[in-house]
Amino acid sequence: MAIARLRQLARVRLLAYSGFPWSLGVALGLLLFFAPHPEWHLDLELFREQNEILRYPAYAHWLFALLGRLTEPAAYLTLSLASIAGLYFAVRAFGGVHWMVFTSFAFAWILFYGQLDGLVAGGLGLAWWASGRNRPVLAGAGLILASLKPQLSLPVCLALWWWSPSRSKSLLIPGSVLLLSMLTSGFWIPGWLDELGDIDHLVLLSRNLSFWPELGNWIFLIWPLILAIPGSKERKLVAVLAGTALTSPYFPLPSAVLILAMAVPWWAWGIVQLPMLSFLVGSWIYFVGKALPVTLLLWALWPGLRSVLRRSSAQDRSLSNVQ
Repeated sequence: MAIARLRQLARVRLLAYSGFPWSLGVALGLLLFFAPHPEWHLDLELFREQNEILRYPAYAHWLFALLGRLTEPAAYLTLSLASIAGLYFAVRAFGGVHWMVFTSFAFAWILFYGQLDGLVAGGLGLAWWASGRNRPVLAGAGLILASLKPQLSLPVCLALWWWSPSRSKSLLIPGSVLLLSMLTSGFWIPGWLDELGDIDHLVLLSRNLSFWPELGNWIFLIWPLILAIPGSKERKLVAVLAGTALTSPYFPLPSAVLILAMAVPWWAWGIVQLPMLSFLVGSWIYFVGKALPVTLLLWALWPGLRSVLRRSSAQDRSLSNVQ
């Protein structure tokens, strides 16, 4: 009896420990290690200078202007803490696992360079959380935050908007931001699209998870499959994001934090970690990262596909019995 109670107590303590966000300590430790080295924060430097090579929508430059007004240490700490908070909120909203995000190679990468993917993840999490609580205006705020990098988040944003309790109300904030950006920057969208098209030097990088460089526009044929196969919203969201990674001309490995923040299997974290072995086996290991969107797409669609196959098999049996 005493042994059984001890085992039960150990299980309860283990569950409590796994639920405690201890990996936030890892994230803050990395932040303290990276912060004194501005020479590492290359993306943040481009943001603060609003460098002409940036490929971001006009409203993202409002954030860049704010970062530029701060000192480099203050800008890095502000962006990094906001990214950590956004990722943690996304994990809580989507039912993900915190350690899969904050101990990942992808998270260390975005923190090292000072990138925006944590804010994008936070926006997606906010849109999901607010829609589930019938707060469409707040969901719209999440959508525009996630649209800081629309080349990565647009399909997921469209899915979240479609599931919104009020599609019209959820467009109030995104529409207002878009209108204001056009009043301040003119009709910037065509020029931005031209800049996005000039990424030949990026698509062939080993850290690109996309199959578009290998298959060209043929890869877009997976989208009817993604949209047609039924499934829960949680799995459909993972499928849409995996499909985006496969079909977007450039979806870098660090942006896998968007996927890791969702309720995905532990082995997704394992795939993201593989490039850490590059110093032993060479940079070719980065290409193994392309397995991440493929395997997650199959994982997300499999329950729905199995249901369709079973239904089809049952219909065939019933027809044969009638005959």
